[in-house]
Amino acid sequence: MPVAMRCKTFFQNLISSLPFLPALDVRSAGKMACLLLGLLVLSTLPGYTSAATVKGLYTQEVPVSGQGYQERADAMSQALANVLVKVAGQREVLSNSVVRRALARPETYISKFGFRSSSVGEDPSLNRQQYFQAVFDQQAINQLLRSAGVAIWGPSRPSTLVWLALENGGQRAIVNASGAFPVVFAETFQGRGLPLLFPLMDFEDTAAVSTVDVWGGFTGKLQEASRRYGSESILTGRLSQNDERFYGRLSLVFRGASQSVAVNGLDAAAVTQLAADLVGTTLSRHYAIDASDASSKTLLVVGNIASLEDYAALNRYLERITAIRDVSVYRVAGSTVELELVIDGSESQLADALALGRNLRRVPSAVQPGSAATMHYSWSR
Repeated sequence: MPVAMRCKTFFQNLISSLPFLPALDVRSAGKMACLLLGLLVLSTLPGYTSAATVKGLYTQEVPVSGQGYQERADAMSQALANVLVKVAGQREVLSNSVVRRALARPETYISKFGFRSSSVGEDPSLNRQQYFQAVFDQQAINQLLRSAGVAIWGPSRPSTLVWLALENGGQRAIVNASGAFPVVFAETFQGRGLPLLFPLMDFEDTAAVSTVDVWGGFTGKLQEASRRYGSESILTGRLSQNDERFYGRLSLVFRGASQSVAVNGLDAAAVTQLAADLVGTTLSRHYAIDASDASSKTLLVVGNIASLEDYAALNRYLERITAIRDVSVYRVAGSTVELELVIDGSESQLADALALGRNLRRVPSAVQPGSAATMHYSWSR
């Protein structure tokens, strides 16, 4: 439902119920909607979060050798494949029969495209790399994935913290945010729409974690040290470098479970691709929403809404969640707002999505037998 339509219902309840608006005189629903829309634009409650809003999920750039028909056709197909992997979160989407057929006609899903070139090396007149750039239609891409039975992962995604011990020339060290390796990681993870963090390795980190801890995979200490970064997804690893090749193991720790992959003679780009596959596949299984399932309703009860700015921030927060299809105000009582949500996926997936930020904190509540699903939260500024 559009924001403006929700505003009317909300204000009709809000003006008569909230204690902090005793003298507000709004003469029309239009003025009510405009006021709330203004608050949605102007109110900013930054709040720390372990999630990031990923941009560019539906845009893609690929290098090309020319602008001829075949080069353009190949680039379109590759760009579509990359976007589908980003939106689904996992590379396995490319083996889907519906997706494979779509890759043969990529122009169907492109809203606009173009080319650019950039210099390579010191002499820009001699070395220029060309790139194909495409913007894909978001609705068409999402509909393709739904028809293929593939879940869609929205732009709000958890950050993954990387604890990586690197051995080179007999010396071992923890890779920090200012090193060279993180640049390669960042490029690969950005291309997959996966937020990434490396530890600062400042005084607090070095006091909490040693190279032995990372090399030995002591996940307990690493999880404790990761709390300051607010990351629930932790990628750990130990790698030995021999010339330009790496050997070792990468592990992803997420919600008490650990999955590992071996690294056998890979270059830096291949190592980061392996890491991105591990992270993307694991996290998308928790956060991606299968919109082909029948939608269900749940009641979201949020307390501690003490101002219009609080409600505006809550509304904006919910707008970003892919699992929520529609929102309507059910009741307003004092500083508590009850919202009826139409959701895709399960309630547990919705809870996962709500937990990505730190403004909503779940409040345990007793569930009465036979009652509709109700989720209780408290708003935290």
